[in-house]
Amino acid sequence: MLLIVFILLAWILWSILVKTSVGKNGKLQMPPSPRGQLPILGHLWRFDPTRPFRTIDKWAKELGDVITVYFGSTPVIVLSRQRVIREAFLKEGENFSGRPSLFVHESCWGKGHVISDGPRNSLLRRHLLAILRSKCRGVDSIQELVTVEIKRMHEYIEKQMGKNDYADIFLEDTVFYVVGNVLTQLVLGRRHEHGSIEFRESARWLDETTRLMEKSSALTFLPWLRHLPGGGLGYAEMKTQAKRVQDLMREDIHDRRRSGEYKDPSRTDLTSVFMRKIDEEMVGNEDLFSDEMLVRLMTEMFFAGIQTECNTFGWAFLYFLFYPEVQRECRQQILEALDSSEEILWNEKDRIPYLEATVAEVQRLANIAPFSMPHKNHEETTLDGYRIPAGSLIFMNLYTTLLDDHVFENAKEFRPERFLNGLRLDRARMAASMPYGIGPRMCMGESIARLELFCVIGSLLRTYSFEQTPGEKYSLDQKMELTIHPSKYRIRVRKLARTD
Repeated sequence: MLLIVFILLAWILWSILVKTSVGKNGKLQMPPSPRGQLPILGHLWRFDPTRPFRTIDKWAKELGDVITVYFGSTPVIVLSRQRVIREAFLKEGENFSGRPSLFVHESCWGKGHVISDGPRNSLLRRHLLAILRSKCRGVDSIQELVTVEIKRMHEYIEKQMGKNDYADIFLEDTVFYVVGNVLTQLVLGRRHEHGSIEFRESARWLDETTRLMEKSSALTFLPWLRHLPGGGLGYAEMKTQAKRVQDLMREDIHDRRRSGEYKDPSRTDLTSVFMRKIDEEMVGNEDLFSDEMLVRLMTEMFFAGIQTECNTFGWAFLYFLFYPEVQRECRQQILEALDSSEEILWNEKDRIPYLEATVAEVQRLANIAPFSMPHKNHEETTLDGYRIPAGSLIFMNLYTTLLDDHVFENAKEFRPERFLNGLRLDRARMAASMPYGIGPRMCMGESIARLELFCVIGSLLRTYSFEQTPGEKYSLDQKMELTIHPSKYRIRVRKLARTD
């Protein structure tokens, strides 16, 4: 009984201190907070467990564009809508470019690029961006890699069809080979055949890692839960899984060092280029440019690069089933713009504006990463008159921002034409959508992802039509396991009749 009384008193005292603290101008010093904050748990108990983005969206609409939500005892500043997000991540971009300490990520995977910050991280980011930019031109460019994998994907689909003119397939799994092979060649300089054992094993460890990261996500804010019986919400499994995956990466690096193949300057994969950089930086940056840092970078790129993009493809073709008129309009514009011998290339995107608008609308409405990656501000500042203490954990609330009716009329409707101005793409409206985040820490793989989405979706629409598989259930309901993804589904892929 005394314990219950103590908890209630602590809750009341905490609520008073947080909610009524005002500055000299009468404004709240800290952004407002939802009701129902409990000691230890904070507001976590109030979240929709499968749709936390809707809970945050509800509070943002009730309390404003800058709010404080307690994840356990950790105050998280949630920023919503373009005005505030641009002020923080563009106007004060460097200040808000930090990364908070994330217990599960650091203790299991180590600090690579994703959760590091400061001048050293900026140096690392510049080097990685230089490698990525170099892969956007010349021999073995990203475009060339994507084009080759698209051809292999079509061969794989044709094989599934056999003598029929259609096949019922899990298209997201099929596209996984394209995304995975492009990334494998980018990072490791090799590829695997579509449907190969190596790829099936990669898919398994990605699925298992996703499951464990979701299972252990509460440990980020309540790390003491790892001591619970039964493995502490999957923490023990996660550590084992992380070691298994990273050991594979270490073995690859060890084999390269033993053979010396990475020293060949013609090898332009990220691993070889980074290993040559390690050799150059033997003095002064051993902890930044090191084999162990490379292991972390390889792991981060594979997980972040494949999972989110495959989810986007899954949503795209699901929308095509629910909105067949969009599928037809995309295909019609592709067929009118290109002759049968032309490949769909990113640098020709201006000829097919409706396709690019459709991809943008898929990303906006699917809202794959509703909170992006957590940020941290280095110095104290103010937003909307509220004090944001230095070192605050910051969430970029993309879910509310991308569904803002003031910016996107009837925002919950799937309407690609909202990104068009007549027959041209509306670049100002495109800039209003920010699925990759904005500012100094926006997703490094944005250019690669946009190219792949445009070219892969365009090539599939040009060759096939997409229909519901009889007996299959389809839903646009959004649920979240690290990212917002659709329920797995089969789709009927039918070969288009040739008109030439």
